[in-house]
Amino acid sequence: MKSLLLVLLMSFTSMMYAQNHVKWTFKYNAKSSTVIATGEIEPGWHLYSQKTDENAGPIPTKMVIEASKNYKIVGATVEGSVPHEIYDKNFESTVYLFESHYTAEQQLKVKKPGTLKGEMQYMICDDTKCLPPISVPFTLEIN
Repeated sequence: MKSLLLVLLMSFTSMMYAQNHVKWTFKYNAKSSTVIATGEIEPGWHLYSQKTDENAGPIPTKMVIEASKNYKIVGATVEGSVPHEIYDKNFESTVYLFESHYTAEQQLKVKKPGTLKGEMQYMICDDTKCLPPISVPFTLEIN
């Protein structure tokens, strides 16, 4: 009985992780001192732009970078393209979303080389449902 419960629990956990629907890559561009996050979104799914009002319902995508003495965050995170603006009946609000591809860049002023830690926070939805908020951690070497 215990092994059956363990197998069911592991299957449920695997399904939760399999439902991410976004493949993220992270890199640091030393020439421009920029952290770049790129998300490839599965067909039929979308995530929300940082332009989306947090009070509208969906959780806007956000790049969060840990503070460090090695660098200073310069300005706001910039999204790489223009999001689709739609009225979402589910949230009864205008939202801004990305389908298929998402890019965000954060400028830094590097004081000395080191390790940068951060995470992408977002919510992903299809036409009928949204998954719980997701955080994807990342670590980059900066110079």
